[in-house]
Amino acid sequence: MIEIVLGSGLRVRVILALWKYGELHTTELAHRLGTNYRLLMRHIGVLSRYGIVEERRIGRLRLVKLSNKAHVIELAKALAKMEEYLEATYKDTTL
Repeated sequence: MIEIVLGSGLRVRVILALWKYGELHTTELAHRLGTNYRLLMRHIGVLSRYGIVEERRIGRLRLVKLSNKAHVIELAKALAKMEEYLEATYKDTTL
């Protein structure tokens, strides 16, 4: 199951963005991640199905945030630490 949740770079980036910025409007999240809205919503659907993110609506606005469950918070912290480490360690290399 973990490979489903973390098997996509975009899903990892969604988790990291929501950890960093908190609750975001889905259009804003797509803009910040530089991705297509429809593609983003497909990945949010997967994350929502597994309880990683929560969605709510205010009129026509769709807002998404990380679930406040302890395991989700720990996952986000671990991903953020790994990203920080990799950026610091490999800042001068390009893929």
